Amino acid sequence: MLRENGFNAFVIVGGLAAWKRAGEPMEPVPHDDLVKLPTFS
Repeated sequence: MLRENGFNAFVIVGGLAAWKRAGEPMEPVPHDDLVKLPTFS
């Protein structure tokens, strides 16, 4: 869907954690934009 709408999107094996470990650039997220999701135990 992202590509269909003109975005240069890729699936990253390992997700965001793998991106961080690879030392790729990150953008800070303003505190007010953070959302706490429920955790299940």
